[in-house]
Amino acid sequence: MYTTAISLALGAIITVCLADDEPVPLVIPASEYFEGNDGPWSTFNIRVGTPEQDIRVLVSTASPQAMVPLSALACSSSVFSEVPPDCAVSRGKLFNPNESSTWIDLGQFGINQDGVGLEANLGYSQPAQWGLEHMGIGLTGPALENQTVAAIATANPFYLGIFGLNNQPVNFTVLGNHTAPSFITTLKDEGKIPSVSWSYTAGAKYRLKQVYGQLIFSGYDTSRFRENSVSFTMAEDITRDLVVSLQSISYSGSDSRTILSEPIDIFIDSTDPNLWLPQEACEVFEEAFGLTLDETSGLYLVNDTHRNSLLDSDAQVSFRLSDVKAGGDTVTITLPYAAFDMTAEVPLVQNSSHYFPLKRAANATQYTLGRVFLQEAYLSADYERKVFNVSACVWNQGAEQNIVTITSKDSGSTGGSDPSSSGSLSGGTIAGIVVGAVLGALLIIGLIAIFILRKRRKWLKKGFTAAGPQTKPDVAVLSGPVFNSRADSRSTPGDAVFSPSPFGGVSAAGTRSTGTDGHTSSATAGSTPQPIGAVGPIGGVGAVKNIDGGSTPELDGQDTLVRPDTELDGQEVGSTTAREHPGVFELPGSEVRAGMNREISAVGDLPLFNKAGEAQGRNSQRTLSVSTMGTTGPGHGSASDLVSPSSDSPPQRQTWESGPPGTGARNSAA
Repeated sequence: MYTTAISLALGAIITVCLADDEPVPLVIPASEYFEGNDGPWSTFNIRVGTPEQDIRVLVSTASPQAMVPLSALACSSSVFSEVPPDCAVSRGKLFNPNESSTWIDLGQFGINQDGVGLEANLGYSQPAQWGLEHMGIGLTGPALENQTVAAIATANPFYLGIFGLNNQPVNFTVLGNHTAPSFITTLKDEGKIPSVSWSYTAGAKYRLKQVYGQLIFSGYDTSRFRENSVSFTMAEDITRDLVVSLQSISYSGSDSRTILSEPIDIFIDSTDPNLWLPQEACEVFEEAFGLTLDETSGLYLVNDTHRNSLLDSDAQVSFRLSDVKAGGDTVTITLPYAAFDMTAEVPLVQNSSHYFPLKRAANATQYTLGRVFLQEAYLSADYERKVFNVSACVWNQGAEQNIVTITSKDSGSTGGSDPSSSGSLSGGTIAGIVVGAVLGALLIIGLIAIFILRKRRKWLKKGFTAAGPQTKPDVAVLSGPVFNSRADSRSTPGDAVFSPSPFGGVSAAGTRSTGTDGHTSSATAGSTPQPIGAVGPIGGVGAVKNIDGGSTPELDGQDTLVRPDTELDGQEVGSTTAREHPGVFELPGSEVRAGMNREISAVGDLPLFNKAGEAQGRNSQRTLSVSTMGTTGPGHGSASDLVSPSSDSPPQRQTWESGPPGTGARNSAA
């Protein structure tokens, strides 16, 4: 029965352990910094290189790789006409590949080419030094090997580095069609997260007491958004996959007006900070907020006086989104003017200035809801099911996180993939699981304890009350007087024979018998039968009269007769020894020393002797026993190419080639 119980307990433990091995959502805390030369924006920590170098970056929902400022050039006079005094800190800290032993240099490439690649539609141009490197997410999050990292020097278009969430691999066709998997795909392949999915919101410095951004792999936090019924499908263009139908934009403040009346398809992308809208919509924004475009910087600069009046106006802009251009389920994301209150720094402007993050789109490929939009929107993307969700953020001070897992498509689970319906466990269910687990653990411990105690009890009973192995005693005896009688005691050959046992009346070689009076006695094969009632329990042996009517004390002083020429367990001593040494009895041990001259002991303790006959102690016991950046090969160029690539010999550029859904992006060399 106990074996079955233990087996069941072990099975339960194994089941729990296997359940604990299942991957869970990975929550990445924000760095608790708001920074950037076009923000302020909530950043996240990444760890790059060996030993790890900590760098603060922004999240890019479109990029498949990480980009970090290069220490040798990012804060040099080659980039800035006047280097800011806090340049390295303001850029989130710099990466030095020469101090990393795991940097594998791949050469110099651009982030896009011929209108294809990261932010190519927005006109971004960014040369970089590419490599494979050890990289971890967060201050203590998981780290992966051979991740794609691009080291950049220029301060525009990327002042801070970025961490990419896109799942497409980066291919370097000029390097033997080398492919580097994305960070999120590697996390899933190594069993660190349950699915290729993520949730992200940019955070809002103007909300409550500053609300930091949130990034979760394979899950979402229901405490951060308001649920809705809209589910969006990803577009086939892998470089612009998170596309929604923007049905309308409306303004409310000193008056109300419609900013966008005709629906458009628009890309959600946290890489860029701005709203990229049709020119007509930008003109309505200009009228509603009194904005003027600065031709030098290309920004809608706002002076302090006008800024204060806008902040006091409680003006807000609402965006109505759907998966279709007309009808269907919709979700509305509303931004207060404080969400548009950004600050531009060097090198975007000569002096620090407030600006409104709005850009005029040249065509439909540039329509983008940038990072400013994600201050008030919670975005979740599931690449396995090709769906995503956009929800309005909620602002509850001190709200506890409620993380829900987005399961893998391969797991067969149908729940947990749509943030619009929570599906999370209730507090009572969670409490019941915890209590049940604790009680189960206590039950298992109790069963194991009972099993061990019963085994120990059986062992003790067997060892102290059951007869031992019936082996023939050694004829060797210890020398010494074991007949502890008084000087006037007498015995005759006809005396009754008794063999007291030291433990409850059982001898080492005898059998146990019970008399009519309830006492026990022991008899050894070949010995004279013992009278019944001779021996009582240990410490309480009754006196037995001898033939002469006297009594003879036992070894411990009790009046139990022990006949000469008989060992304690009933075996008679050889006749010669008995005749020469009356009162000598055999005990297991060494041979009798017939020639020893000793006084009769008056106590019950037996001294020990060595072979020489010398007395020993009666209680003697046995002691237990760095790598550097390469300069040769395809795609390599000089350091100056990272700052201002020559027009007649541009560096090799890393790009993507669009393909059908689920295919990897491809790079090509210029």
